[in-house]
Amino acid sequence: MKHFIQALVICILAGTCSAHAINITITTSIGNSTPYAQENLLLFTHNEAHPIDSGWIASPQETTHKVLIFHTQSGDYINISKLERGYHLFFAQIGDSCICRRFYKRNTSITKELDIITEDAVLVSPHQIRFTIQESSKEEAPHVDSLWIVGRKNSCANPDTVYMRTSAQSGDIIDIKPLLGNSENEFQCIAWINGSDYWSNSFYYCGECESYTNMDVSFTNINPHNLIVNIFNGEAPAPTVDSLWITSIYSLHRTLLTRTALTDGDTIDLAPMVGLTENSYLAWLRWGDCVQVYEFRFNGLDFDYCLEAGVWWVHIERDYNVPVLRYYLRDYDNQDIINIHVDSVWITTYDYQAPPEYVCSVQGQPTEAIDISVLKNGYYELYVQTGECVVSMPFHTYQNTNGINDIQEDKQPSATKILHEGQILIGRKGRIYTLTGQEIHNTRQ
Repeated sequence: MKHFIQALVICILAGTCSAHAINITITTSIGNSTPYAQENLLLFTHNEAHPIDSGWIASPQETTHKVLIFHTQSGDYINISKLERGYHLFFAQIGDSCICRRFYKRNTSITKELDIITEDAVLVSPHQIRFTIQESSKEEAPHVDSLWIVGRKNSCANPDTVYMRTSAQSGDIIDIKPLLGNSENEFQCIAWINGSDYWSNSFYYCGECESYTNMDVSFTNINPHNLIVNIFNGEAPAPTVDSLWITSIYSLHRTLLTRTALTDGDTIDLAPMVGLTENSYLAWLRWGDCVQVYEFRFNGLDFDYCLEAGVWWVHIERDYNVPVLRYYLRDYDNQDIINIHVDSVWITTYDYQAPPEYVCSVQGQPTEAIDISVLKNGYYELYVQTGECVVSMPFHTYQNTNGINDIQEDKQPSATKILHEGQILIGRKGRIYTLTGQEIHNTRQ
């Protein structure tokens, strides 16, 4: 009773579970006939009709850190061989209720890993994959306690990113149509076996898209913050888009904007995205059972002065043999813009961990050589302004600054050319030489 009260207090302080009248039994002592050492398996049962949604084990000293995540149900065993000797907290999430129990493991941890040599997820039809897993030197596949399907960029540490859960075994065909419409098209399988996770290869799934292979989709930005959808389907009429949603490239689960029933030439108002700091986004288009993704650019401004000027970015070219830099302004087709006037050009420091600092202003129109010999070795950013449009690009410079300083500190040049009686001579350190290097004595300038 004392241990139960202590565990209840710990669970409440942890802020992850609340008390609930569910009977649960944890047994850590089992027979020696198992392939694991005694008390390296944990058996739990509960009287709730609903299955356990998720379960984990944490340390009483660090309740927010999940030491072990399990996916078995009531009456199943959990491999706790990786846990060290001592007290641990058991958590089980069932619907809106969270169960917390404290238990003690007597023996020290042991490593019991499976030597998995293959784990594949192969698309065998537009909406089905075949899952296989094989252990080294064994013909029989290991039993999979639970199988998850997650996005390629997601981690099993966050259960919210799990798209599907199933109990499929090796060789089974899995219907993955529930994945259709998610803001990802590359997925992975996670096989949970005895509390350990084994990741499969990634597979690509976008539904039945064979009818749309000849279709070309592009976007045209227009001010102040609109996007025109261009759909080309060869000689056939462009099909109507059932739905469209926009996400960030780096946060696929956050939907920024949605539209339905789009046709070729329709305009999307990007006003809800004004103020966002990224400049590249993904547009997800769905036709029936097909989902395709396309990238477009939007700088997050209420009015895009660079779009008005036809400037997309600034391209920098360097000749590292000489301290010279040239830049070119390019349009949205990545072509050099000819006969464009630049109002000002300046250079700042470039550091991810510090705000930029102004270094100097430079003179030069596109394609003209800009002397950067005054810059020390390091990273910088070149800013170019034409009208209200400002674009920039980082660059790196390295040169022998010590040699440059030595020349600047020497008031006299190390060698000078002398014209004497129609002959060019070289003066160096008080001596006179011909161009071939022969020293001339008793010669005066």
